[in-house]
Amino acid sequence: MNPKLEIKYLNLEKSRNLLLDELEGLDDELLNTPPAAGKWSINQIVYHMIQVEKVTAGYVNNKLQKQENLGNSSFANGFKAILLKLALRSGRKYKAPAMVAEVPETAALHKLRQQWDDTRFNLEDVLNEVPANLMDKCLFKHPYVGPLSINQTLSFLQDHFTHHERQIQQLKRSLVKV
Repeated sequence: MNPKLEIKYLNLEKSRNLLLDELEGLDDELLNTPPAAGKWSINQIVYHMIQVEKVTAGYVNNKLQKQENLGNSSFANGFKAILLKLALRSGRKYKAPAMVAEVPETAALHKLRQQWDDTRFNLEDVLNEVPANLMDKCLFKHPYVGPLSINQTLSFLQDHFTHHERQIQQLKRSLVKV
C-alpha cells in the first residue's frame, strides 16, 4: 500500500476501534434508542457509516478494474474536496444520499462490528491494489461534490467518520443522562 494511503487507513482504523470499544460498554437497547421520531439511533448511525465505506470501496474497486477513462484530479476537484471537508466539520446535519440512507430498525453492535471489520478488510485490499500511477486519478465520485482522488477519498471517509462520531457522542450523552 502507498505510504500516504497507509497512514490514512491506519488513522481510520484507530478511530473506528476507539469508537466501537467505547460503545461496547453500552447495552443494545440504549444503542438502538433513537433520540426522536425519524432520527437515527447510535447503531443506525454506525450502520450508515459502514454502508458509506462499503459503497466507497466498491466504487473504487470498480474503477480500478476499468482504468481506461479515469480523469486526473484537478484544482477544482481539490477545491470541492476542501468544501466537503468544511461541510462535514461544520457540525451541520445533511440528508444522506439514497444509496446509504436505508438503515435497519435495530442492530446488534457485535454484528455491526463484524460487518465493519469485513468492510475494512475489503477497503484495505482495494487500497493495496491502487498503483502509484493512479494516485492522482479520480477513483471515486462523491454524490454531492463529484470526482475525488484516492487521497481525497480517504480524507472524506475520515471526515465523514468524525462528523458522525460527534453525533454519536452527543446522542450518547443525552441517552446516558436519562
